[in-house]
Amino acid sequence: MIFPFPMEYAVMLLVFAAGMTVLILSCVGKWLRDKQRLALQKAILERVGSVKDLAEFLTTEQGERFLGNLAPTHFRTHHRTMWSVRVGVVLLTIGIVLMFGLHTGLFGGVGTDTKPLLLGILLLIAAGVGMLLSAAVAFLLARTLGVDGRNGETK
Repeated sequence: MIFPFPMEYAVMLLVFAAGMTVLILSCVGKWLRDKQRLALQKAILERVGSVKDLAEFLTTEQGERFLGNLAPTHFRTHHRTMWSVRVGVVLLTIGIVLMFGLHTGLFGGVGTDTKPLLLGILLLIAAGVGMLLSAAVAFLLARTLGVDGRNGETK
């Protein structure tokens, strides 16, 4: 006796595969950008002739920006907040689209059991909302503590 393969398992597998592909591509892109940034910083430091020249360079506005860019991006508050927003929006959008597909009957007929798919969709939506709340809290904390990278500037 052959049982048909449930459509909701195929959809969950495709969503997982798409998520992993996006994650891998973003990690590779970040690694390549960091590698290029480090090569540029190394070239700039090699051009500095003496400690006196380095001290003069670091007191300029360009030198301050250079020092600020030496910190890895994962330590910068605005990068973490924007990452949370991006992930939250993507997860929330995927969850809403899948919920719409489930509601319209795209993932099975009347007699099919859609509880596993519904649970997966609700987890996606919850993760998306959680990431957006995390970004909001991180933004508010960074603003309150003064570590949002604005250096006292008002916009």
